[in-house]
Formats: sequence, C-alpha cells, structure tokens
Amino acid sequence: MTKRPPWPAATLASPLLFLALQGCATPMPPSDARPTYPPPGHFPPTLNRVADGPLRFWQHNFGAYCFSTWGCRVRYGSMLVVDHSPDEWQRPLEDAVGDFRARMRGGYIGLRNFEGPVVLEWQDAKRNPLHMELDLGTIFADGLIRHRVPLDEIRRDSSVGNPDIIVEINDRTVRLYMRAHIPLEKPRDPGNRYSNFVDENVLVLEQIL
Repeated sequence: MTKRPPWPAATLASPLLFLALQGCATPMPPSDARPTYPPPGHFPPTLNRVADGPLRFWQHNFGAYCFSTWGCRVRYGSMLVVDHSPDEWQRPLEDAVGDFRARMRGGYIGLRNFEGPVVLEWQDAKRNPLHMELDLGTIFADGLIRHRVPLDEIRRDSSVGNPDIIVEINDRTVRLYMRAHIPLEKPRDPGNRYSNFVDENVLVLEQIL
C-alpha cells in the first residue's frame, strides 16, 4: 500500500484507484451486469417488488464510520461525509457499547446511483497515512440488493426500500456493507410478531491494506 503524506497534501496527490481488489476482497458482480439507474426522466417500472424478480435498487442511503484511526476523512462525490482532524483519535470498535456494527446505518438518504467515487483518507493506529477509493458503480454494477434471505421467505406482495451502503474504516481494514429492510412471509419467531423482517448489514467487500 502506497503511503501518502498527511492532509492537505494527500488530497493533492494523484489517487490510487483500488478497482482490482485482491486478497480477501469479495468477488465483483457477474458479467451480465446492467445499468443501475434508468435514463433521465424515467423511473424504474416497479419499486423493488419481490413478485417482479431479483431485488434491484435505483437509489440508496450512505454512511461511513471510522475506528482505531488518527483522523478520518470520507468524501462521496461532492459530499464530505466524515471529517475528523488528523490529530483526533477514533476509538476502537471494541470500545463501543453492544454490537455497534449491527447499528451502523446510512444517514445520507435518497441518493441517486451513484454520486461518484468514495474517497477515504486516514491514518492507521500507528499514524501511517493511508488512502483508498471505492467505485460503487463498479462494485454494484448489477444493481442487485445484497441480502441473505431466501427468496421463498420474502413476502411476495412487498416492496423493498432504498438500501443503506455503509463504509467502515478500522485501522488498516476497509469494509463495505449493504443493509436493506426485507419483509418476510411469516415471523421467524412464531412467538414474536415483530420478527417478520430482516434488517442486517451484509458484508460486500473487505480490503486489508
């Protein structure tokens, strides 16, 4: 991994684009990928209805979180999503109360696919400056909502709203998740009527630098 000088010099250097993910990165979309947003002035014929086939998304929400870093800056297109000073220590995920990762959400809502590259700049726990870019248009080129629910368990007459796309920076590891609210045909716990949906972060990509 190429190291870069602290900000602002890092923002002036030519970015190193991580499109060819290696190591433990999750495989990318299949070869029959299709555009994930209709032409201007058009809208998807259905709103992610289960009865109409594979669940796809045309808009999404976005969020980013930093752990065990000195400073952290995350840009998504024209948006500065996270902006911590290089001298500001971001505590380890393990210090959070409960399962914080399960509570991570996308706070920027209703974003069109896609706003531009996600640019990450931070220093790891040893204060080594790091830089990475994520091309969501390539990672989600097939437009499919990532989830782990068998299709026969999803309520057929339901629609699935905009999913969350979430970035986690944790020391020298970057993880990308998708989260969607998936309605179920019946509660997974017969004694709990509120267990009739799944809402969980699904790991899409993991890159150790």
